[in-house]
This record gives sequence, C-alpha cells and structure tokens, in this order.
Amino acid sequence: MDKLEAVQKILRFSPRILDFCEREHHVFFDEFDSQNVDDYEGGYGQLSDSIITEGIIEKIIEEDDID
Repeated sequence: MDKLEAVQKILRFSPRILDFCEREHHVFFDEFDSQNVDDYEGGYGQLSDSIITEGIIEKIIEEDDID
C-alpha cells in the first residue's frame, strides 16, 4: 500500500492516533491526500511518518506493507 493508504488505514482503526491528530495537530482524516502526505515543507510528511510509526507499533499495519 502507498503512504496515503497506510495513513488512512491507521486513522480508521486507531481512535488514539486519530484523536492525537485532531487534538494536537488540528488535522482531520479528510485533510490527508496523496500530495500532502509526501510534502515535508508545509504538508503533512512528518505527521504522516509519525502516524505510520505508531500504526506499526499498534500492529495495525506491518512495515513490509508499505511500498
């Protein structure tokens, strides 16, 4: 799966991570798109990486699942 799919899957299955995004970063599920998950200058690249790391820790996805 690509990075956007990974982020969306994690946010769907982890209320804790979704809450973290909404409360701490004021970023909501539908704000992630294929361009801004890869954008590290003004986009959500770093946040997306954090979401993926937490998703792996919570065993929602595996590191090998990401293209």
